[in-house]
Amino acid sequence: MKLDKSFIFKKFKQELETKYGPQKAKVIWQYAEHVLRQLEVAEPDADKSSRSFVFPAVAIYRAVEHYAPDEALAVTRAYGTKTGIRMRNIFRKVTALPGIPTLMWKNMDKIAAKMSSGYECRDVVVTEHLCSLDVTGCPLYDKAKALGTPEAVQMICCMDKQYMTGFRGVKYTRTKSVAEGDDCCDYRLRDNRKKR
Repeated sequence: MKLDKSFIFKKFKQELETKYGPQKAKVIWQYAEHVLRQLEVAEPDADKSSRSFVFPAVAIYRAVEHYAPDEALAVTRAYGTKTGIRMRNIFRKVTALPGIPTLMWKNMDKIAAKMSSGYECRDVVVTEHLCSLDVTGCPLYDKAKALGTPEAVQMICCMDKQYMTGFRGVKYTRTKSVAEGDDCCDYRLRDNRKKR
C-alpha cells in the first residue's frame, strides 16, 4: 500500500488506531488507499507535489469523513501538527551542526526563491537578517480545491507551522493561511543568532 510507505503520511494509521480502534482504522486506511489509487488513475500525469502531498491528504481526509462524518478536519489537523513537531525535531538536529545557520542566512535569497517556486507571492523581502513573503496562491491548496476537498490541505499547513520552527538561527512566524481562508500565508523568518 502506498500510504504505508509515505514518510509523511504512514504514521496516520497509528493515529486512526488510537482514535477509532484497530478494526475501524483498518477500514478507513484501506478506503484511503482506494481513494488514492482513484486519484492517481484519474490524473496519471499529475505533478510530483500533487502525487506526494495533495493526493494522499485528500484521500485520507475523504476516508475519515466517510467513516467518521464531521471529524476529518480535526483529526487531520491534529495529525499535521504532530507530524510537524516530529519533522521540527529532525530540522533542529540537522541545523545544530556548526555553521549551518550562518550558511542558511548567507544563502537566504536562494532559499526564499526555492520556497516560493510555484507559488504566487507578493511583498518578497530578503535582507541579511530577514526573509519575508506573503504567499497569495498555493498550488497545493488550488489542487485540493480542484479535487473538491480544499480542507485536506490544512493538514499540510499544520505540519508547516510546526516544522518551520525547527531551523536553528531562525525565528519563524506565520499568522495566516490561504488554506484556512486568509488572503495569504505570511511567512516571516528573522535571524535570531546571538552573534552577528
